[in-house]
Amino acid sequence: MQGFVELKSMPQLLSLLVDDEGEVSVELEFALDQQKLRTVKGHATAKVKQQCQRCLEPVEVELEAEFSLAVVLNEEQAKNLPRYYDPLLVEEDVVLADLVEEELILSLPAVAYHQDCDVQLSYGEGDAQPSEQDEKPNPFSVLASLKQKR
Repeated sequence: MQGFVELKSMPQLLSLLVDDEGEVSVELEFALDQQKLRTVKGHATAKVKQQCQRCLEPVEVELEAEFSLAVVLNEEQAKNLPRYYDPLLVEEDVVLADLVEEELILSLPAVAYHQDCDVQLSYGEGDAQPSEQDEKPNPFSVLASLKQKR
C-alpha cells in the first residue's frame, strides 16, 4: 500500500512542529512471515519544520521512519517476538495514520538546528562578553595546591 497523509491529520506530531504544511509519503507492506507472524513493514518520509534551538526560527527537517512490526494480541506474545520485530499490540481497530505518526515522532531529531546558524549570544549589560578577569577562580584549584604540598 502506498500513499500520502496530510500533516494536518497528525495532531501529536503537529504539536512538535511550527506549522502544519506538507504531507507524509508512506509505503506499507502486510505479510505473513515464515513463523506465521502477521507483519507490517513500512517506510515513511516527510519534510517538516521545527524550531531551531539556536536562533528559534523555523528549520526544515527531513524525517525518515523505517519500521518492522509484528501483530500481537497481548504482552505475552510481545515478549516472545524475534528481536527484529517491534510489537504492534492490537486490542481494537488499528488506524494506520496513527501508526505512521508514532513512527515519525520517534524519528524526530532530539535537537533541531540550522547547520549554518550564526547566533550572537547575549550576555546583558551592553552585550559585552565576559573577560577572563571576570571569571571566578576554580574552586578545585585549592585542592590541587593542597595536594602539591604533601
